[in-house]
Amino acid sequence: MADEAPGAPPDKTNRQAYLEEQIQRQKRGEPIDVEWVAEELQRVRREQLARLQASQRNLRWLVIGAAALLIVMWARSGAALDRSGIVMLGLVVIGLFAAFVLRGKGSRPGPPPGR
Repeated sequence: MADEAPGAPPDKTNRQAYLEEQIQRQKRGEPIDVEWVAEELQRVRREQLARLQASQRNLRWLVIGAAALLIVMWARSGAALDRSGIVMLGLVVIGLFAAFVLRGKGSRPGPPPGR
């Protein structure tokens, strides 16, 4: 397995075995395949970022669905027709606008831009 090219092996079990071999070589004081380890680290980071983004996307749709359901329930109860309902709707709109503005300025997951 040490004769393989520095590119990541396609099978996940081979990648794990090759990584374990590199760890053992490092413990013995032998040189390790630094390029492969760096590539593997980048691959793992990309995988984590993709999972995080997918989770955030799914959570966003869940929140949007719950908000829509609450708005429908609120409108059906008749609260949207009186004066306090209109004031409440205005506050919700202001809150949504503030959330979108703050979201644009917030930090993004993953490595900083330019890396």
